[in-house]
Amino acid sequence: FTAQRGNYGDFAARLPAAQAFAPQSLRRREPFSQIHRELSTQRRSLPRRRQQPPAQSGGITLLRMENPSSEDDSPNASTATDNAKRLFLPLVALVSLSLATLAAFTDHLPGPPIDATAPPPFLSTIPYGVLFSGSCDPYSPSLVFRDLSSTVLCIAGASAFVKGVSYAAKMGYVESRDSRKIIHTLSVPLFLLLWPLFSNAYGARVFASIVPLLNALKLYVAGTNGSGGAEADPAGSESELAGAISRSGDAREALGGPFIYVIVMLVSTLFFWTDSPIGVVSMATMALGDGLADLVGRRFGSSNKWSFNKSKSMAGSAAFVAGSFFGSYSLISWLTSMGAMAPVELDTMGLVLRLFAIAVISAGVELIPLSDDNWTVPLSAALLSAFLLN
Repeated sequence: FTAQRGNYGDFAARLPAAQAFAPQSLRRREPFSQIHRELSTQRRSLPRRRQQPPAQSGGITLLRMENPSSEDDSPNASTATDNAKRLFLPLVALVSLSLATLAAFTDHLPGPPIDATAPPPFLSTIPYGVLFSGSCDPYSPSLVFRDLSSTVLCIAGASAFVKGVSYAAKMGYVESRDSRKIIHTLSVPLFLLLWPLFSNAYGARVFASIVPLLNALKLYVAGTNGSGGAEADPAGSESELAGAISRSGDAREALGGPFIYVIVMLVSTLFFWTDSPIGVVSMATMALGDGLADLVGRRFGSSNKWSFNKSKSMAGSAAFVAGSFFGSYSLISWLTSMGAMAPVELDTMGLVLRLFAIAVISAGVELIPLSDDNWTVPLSAALLSAFLLN
């Protein structure tokens, strides 16, 4: 050992060959402290690996079982949520139609009035109040089938109409603000034109009320789904609806004016139906009057703004009066001519003057920037109709 330790010449001769296989840091003959710091820095920069448990005797290695992370489950949870949203409205429609049909077959919904020409009792002027007045016959199976099929037809027609306008807005054929007002203007008249398909049973209003009820739920789903856009709604139908009825494309706007709109339709259908022109006039004023006011005012009202309300124009107010008056008169005439509504006990000139007065006063209410005109306008029209038409 002493001889080998003193043989520095042989070691020096072999040193260049060893350097060829040595690490770069050793070839530069850097101090050991600097090499240690570099190696420590490299070890810290490498990602940490999960320590494996030591192998046990007998060649058996323990395997670590790990729970899947929440990120791995998020796609499945999102898919389940999307499927639930797609099935929500069809299930509600099926349950609503089933309950109404069952109530009609079990005499929990009143049928046709016994004496249609006599004034109804006080209790029968409210929904389900006729159950306590005993003035209606039972619901016959043929009338149940007629009201059920009419409701299904109205639901399909409303869905097709909204889907068509929403698709046109999505493809850029119609501007979003125009598609919103097209749906606003035509939804009520198209719905009222189908009222003669229902029977004369008192409970027919319950079947017809399912149509605006489903629209209200659809708007609620669209409004609570997010900020709008196809990313927020993979199913697409609610996002298209939100884009068509909102001014900015924000789905949350569906819970504003559009939601109030369908609630007014629901209340007017359930409470007034064809017993009184109050519901018809209030809905026609809200839909045709307010809808045409916006469509006409934005195109022809830039130079004739009202001095006390710069957001409204004289052209829009004139369109409001024309749409409200002609819409109310045409729908009342349609329902009475088809036998769905009893004729108003006024001569033609008296009805025209009163409807024109209702339209003018409601247009004035629409100019007052106090609250959402989707409920102030139909409420004013309903109060005026109750005073002038009954």
